[in-house]
Amino acid sequence: MNNSLKRKMAEGQSEENAGPIETVGDEQQQQQKEFHEKFAKMETELKEANQLCMIKDLEIRALQSELGKQNLMVENNALKAKIDTMEKEKEKQNEHERYVSTDQMKPILDRINELEKQQKEQSKATADQLDQLSKISEKINALEKQRENTTKATSDQFSQLQNDQKKILEKISEMDKGEKQKRKVFLIFRQNFWDVNACYKNLEIIGDKNLTVHYKRNCCDWSSVFAKHPILLNKDSSNIFYYEISIKNKKCLIIFGFTVKRQTKLDGINQYYEKGIYAFESDGEIWINGEGKGTNAKYSYCVGDTVGIGVHLITRQLFFTKNGKHLDSPDFFVAPSFTDDFFHPFVSLMNSGDKIVANFGPKFEFDLPTL
Repeated sequence: MNNSLKRKMAEGQSEENAGPIETVGDEQQQQQKEFHEKFAKMETELKEANQLCMIKDLEIRALQSELGKQNLMVENNALKAKIDTMEKEKEKQNEHERYVSTDQMKPILDRINELEKQQKEQSKATADQLDQLSKISEKINALEKQRENTTKATSDQFSQLQNDQKKILEKISEMDKGEKQKRKVFLIFRQNFWDVNACYKNLEIIGDKNLTVHYKRNCCDWSSVFAKHPILLNKDSSNIFYYEISIKNKKCLIIFGFTVKRQTKLDGINQYYEKGIYAFESDGEIWINGEGKGTNAKYSYCVGDTVGIGVHLITRQLFFTKNGKHLDSPDFFVAPSFTDDFFHPFVSLMNSGDKIVANFGPKFEFDLPTL
């Protein structure tokens, strides 16, 4: 619209310029006045048109803004509708997944519930056990305290008993010393020796007292010899019978002791297996009533040793010695079936060159009063 007004004004000016030049007069002034009025009017119209254009432009802009808002609202509404639709679809999907998940998870949930139940039961059982353990611990502490008190009291009593025992032992020792001085051992002593008439041919009895036995023949065979005088086993007797032998030479085994029955067969083979034999063998074995009791190295003897065997006739208990010391052997006794029988001392040698010397008393290497 502004461009049209401008063109009209330009055309009017062109027409006015195209006319003849007239002398300025009233008519000209009148024309100029009209022109100015017309121009002013046109200018006013132009301003109004410009204002109207500006208003229209603002209206157009407002319309455009409103239209944009409406379009945006439409788009927003469409987007919102789309979002609502998507949310509904998602809700449906979630609902479906919940149903499916619930069905799939049911066994797991059941298992979890079962485990929770078991855990509760175990927790209760554990709590009960802890409570019981606590009570047991209290009892143990009480018993431990009681034990400590008892131990202390026992220790004090034991110390007192030790002191008392020491005093008693001292008194006993003093009494024993006095008793040993007063006591006499009733040793059955009779001048005894080896019997030449009860000596096997492989052996020889030498010396003026017939106490030495020598294996003279060059062979290896058990050979025995018996003492001249036996000893009566009398239960009413309070005596001790004992004798020793000293080993001068030994190649193999030697055995000596007592026999209830004097052998007529003097070769000595297996004679110590018979009933009534009580003997002491050089390998450390003790024979009781014909039965071996097993070898013991500390009982064995060899060349240079002096060993002895004895019997308490009142108790019938046997004892053994070695080099003047009492052997701590088990308690062995003469069988009770042998009553009022005779004990015959004997020795058996096995190998050529074996040699022993007997001692029937009264002086021995072992001190009998120490029994």
